[in-house]
Amino acid sequence: MNKLLTQKFRVVRNLVMKRPILTIFDVTKLCNQRCPMCNIWKTKSEDMSLAQIEERAAALEKFGAGYVFLQGGDPLVRRDIVGIIDTFISHGIRPTVITNGILLTPELAEKIAARPCNLAISIDSLIPERYAVLRGVDTLRMVKENIAKISHLKGKHKGNWSITTTVTKMTEFDDVMDMMNYAYENGFMYAVRPYIVVSGTAGKKDEKLAYEQGDILGVFDYMLSRAKKENFFASLIYKEHINYIKGKKMPRCDALNYSFLMKETGQVAPCIEFPNEPVELERFGAAKKKYQAMLDKCNCETPCFYNDAREIGFLWRKKWLVLLNFVKVIRQMRRYGNFF
Repeated sequence: MNKLLTQKFRVVRNLVMKRPILTIFDVTKLCNQRCPMCNIWKTKSEDMSLAQIEERAAALEKFGAGYVFLQGGDPLVRRDIVGIIDTFISHGIRPTVITNGILLTPELAEKIAARPCNLAISIDSLIPERYAVLRGVDTLRMVKENIAKISHLKGKHKGNWSITTTVTKMTEFDDVMDMMNYAYENGFMYAVRPYIVVSGTAGKKDEKLAYEQGDILGVFDYMLSRAKKENFFASLIYKEHINYIKGKKMPRCDALNYSFLMKETGQVAPCIEFPNEPVELERFGAAKKKYQAMLDKCNCETPCFYNDAREIGFLWRKKWLVLLNFVKVIRQMRRYGNFF
């Protein structure tokens, strides 16, 4: 069995056994934005070298992780980000780069496009004044200039490229429509996510952003109606977003079942909200038992909707429905780019 097939087997094994297939890697805590919803950029960053990342990627391959989110901070602050991408690809682990787009040069975008690597750019408003409040810096024009310079790559990238918006009380429906049209015009998929308040590590509470369900439900109802026609996977997630916004009970968190966090130091932890609780891959079963009560308590008291904590579990529990819509899913992935 060749290396790639061996790794795919490990990923499927982990799915069946409820072991993580997704690593949330905080490549660096350094960031060139100052979002009021985030505390990560305020902390010191002890980044690994590329050689150290290679060692961790090899361990993750052996463990059975098949996907990695390269985030931060902003991962493009690292000048060796392409080397980091290639390191994970060489170990059969598909990366997704999550960035604010400030440092996304045409040269870097072309390198990402040539690789089986997903790209997500976070843009929370196309209104400059609102963007500056939501991102803490007035850099919207710079980001739009960068996107204009890479729009010629539309349909040429090997991964899924998307623009994502965090929906807050400040979000207006017309602004979301403008961002969606902007994304499509430039060759990106478009997705929205609800603003999350948890303990404050990443989901920091900010009163000007905190919403009542009536403030944002219209946006998610609309996105669900579109997704039912255009993006089957997204439709499943938007249904759960709406349940979350309405305050309905969330199923068990995916942390340590399908995902975990890897800090910039290389230390593994249960999730982004518990970064200082160590997990040893060699003794993973013991760690999962140790932290399960803590994670269940968090899920009951402050349920979140971080992508890593929810989406894999939702889709896996709907696997038979996904199979029934297999032809539609394949057709849509050809249109938007294969995330997997």
